[in-house]
This record gives sequence, C-alpha cells and structure tokens, in this order.
Amino acid sequence: MKIAVLCPHFEDTGGVREVVARVAREHLAVGNRVVVLTRTHSHEPAPSPSPEGVLVWRVPMAPAPYAGAGRRATQRFVRRFARGGWTLATRLRSVGPDVVAVHCSKFYAPWVMVARLATRAPVVVHLHNADRTADGPPSPFWSRRLLQAARHVIAVSPAVGEFAVRMHPPLAGHVSIIRNGVDPGEFDGVEPETRPYPYLLAVGRLAPQKGFDILFEALGLAARPMPLVIAGDGPERDRLLARATRLGLASRVEFLGDVPRERVKRLLRGAAAIVMPSRFEGNPLIALEAMQAGAPLIASDIPGLPEELSDGVTGVLVPPEDACALAGALDRLLGDPANTQRLGRAAALAAQHMPTWRAVGGSVLAVYERVAHST
Repeated sequence: MKIAVLCPHFEDTGGVREVVARVAREHLAVGNRVVVLTRTHSHEPAPSPSPEGVLVWRVPMAPAPYAGAGRRATQRFVRRFARGGWTLATRLRSVGPDVVAVHCSKFYAPWVMVARLATRAPVVVHLHNADRTADGPPSPFWSRRLLQAARHVIAVSPAVGEFAVRMHPPLAGHVSIIRNGVDPGEFDGVEPETRPYPYLLAVGRLAPQKGFDILFEALGLAARPMPLVIAGDGPERDRLLARATRLGLASRVEFLGDVPRERVKRLLRGAAAIVMPSRFEGNPLIALEAMQAGAPLIASDIPGLPEELSDGVTGVLVPPEDACALAGALDRLLGDPANTQRLGRAAALAAQHMPTWRAVGGSVLAVYERVAHST
C-alpha cells in the first residue's frame, strides 16, 4: 500500500523521529511505499531519501499560534498556511496515498485538515503524548481539531488513548494502543563508554518537558556528588547552562549536544545510572533503551512508562517535580552498588518481553490496512 506520513518533526532530534523511521523501515521491508512529508522554512522542489531509505518531501509548514499569541502571530500563520497548504495538498495528491499517517502535535491540526481534504484518504493519527506536548501549552481547541480529522487513532499508551476519547468521544472503539518497540539485538556487543569517573546520564531534548531543571536541583541536594552527562540539545540549553552555574554545578554537568545513536548506546551501557526526571511522556524510548541496555533507571512516576518498569524491581520511580525525592533516590541507589547491579540485570531481563519494532510495524500496518479497506 502507499503510505503518506505527515510528520513535521521528522528531521528534529527526538523520539517521534525515531519511531517514524523505525516503523517506516518495517513497512518498506514488506514492500509498501512510504513517503514522509515534513516541514522546512524554504521550498525544496525535489524529494530526497532519508538515511533510512524513506522518501522525504519538505513543505513550508508552521504550527498554529497558541491561544493569546496575539493578532500578529495569527496573521503570520495565516499567510504561511495559505502558501504551504497548497504545496502540501499538491505533494499529497502526487503520492495518491491509501492512508495518511499523522505524527504531529495539536498545533499542526490545520495541516492535517488539508491532508484529509486533499487526498480523501483516511487519516490515522499517531498520538505520542496527551494534552501536554513539547510544542506548547495544552490546547483543547486544537486537540479536538486534530482528533476530529482522524478515522482512527494509534496511541502509545492507555493514558494517551483515554485522552483521545475524552477529547473526541466519537473515537471510542477507534483507538488502538500500540507501544513503542525495541530491537532485540541492538545492544549486542556494544562496549560501554569509559570515563575517569562514574557518571549519571540523562538523554533527551533540552526542553521543560524533560525536567532537567529538577535534576539539577536534586544534584545540588544529593549527598553523593557524581558528574552528570546530558546527551541532547534543544531550546532550553542556555537557560539550563545558566541554572547549572547558579547552583554551583557547572563543573559537574557536561552538555554533549546531539550525539550519534551509536554513542548514545555506549553511554547507556557505561552509566552508573540513567535519570529521566520528565514532567510528562507518552511512551519514552529512552526508558525502553535504558532497560534494554541493563542500566539502572531512575524515572518520574508518570503515565506512559514501560509496563516492565517496576519500582524497586526493575528501576526506581520517584514523584514528578520532586527534587528532594530524586536526590534521596540517587543517594540510596549510588550508595548500594549491589542493588544497582541487581536492578540493571532485572531491567535487561524484563526488556526481553518488550514488543519488537518488527511487531510494532506489523501492528501499525494492520491498522492502516483495516482503515483503508473500510472506506
């Protein structure tokens, strides 16, 4: 079948891009055609292949303004939408998709409506988060517009699926829960990164969602000082650098920026512990990968965590946005090497029961085929 994937963030570093690339690779492997439409700030007349072999079209798309953004922001968006909407519609018609798969936030809902009208193909919305996203504040208006365009929703966790039905009740019975997956052999033969001293590791986009500011506070409170390595980049980099300096942590926090995936795997294998202090998540890949790598994981106790992550059994869970609790967990974990190793081994064993990307790709494709044939 022909699958058009609307993913404005496809070329941004982050979990959504990784999910789209992994699933697209599985769909290509069984003979389907996949075309990704993503955003650009300038018009590019020809498509190009991504590293995964997926054909990528770049279209000038911009997010809709937040409530209260002001008249100028709205006028600017309308101008961009008028230009980019026609381009998006033209590109989609040239693909002639059997289904349009949407991976985007609520603020791209107007573009999803263009996709629906331009192709008449059924729209399947993949929800990676609930009302809170990294793109901006909650917006019931745009959330409903996004979900109203969907024939079916694929949610990464039950909590995200419940959000979809709450926002648009007619979707009841049209939501599938498909968790993110793992590659069973991904960490085979991966050598841990070696450093002069043990280190904590945090991985993710430098944005408020990830709670790195809370982690800095916890480091300042913890009795056991340990260097922190952060792999990732984003809009909050300068603010986080300044915060680390104010807290006297500048010499203990190392910002690596975006790093190749192979190095992330080495970092995961070498860390004394992985810390994920997120304020919210859908089904975070870093949690799956940390467990698969056999790394002790300390995470905020929030909806969307892997089913295999159990407090005190395969990891450590702390209340979200609680720096004191996080500091205490760090001290207890780092002060008990035997328990730390036990948690890591248990996490790796539990990860063997996680769905594979091949299984995820097959489940997603089954939804697409069912929806396409029901028209």
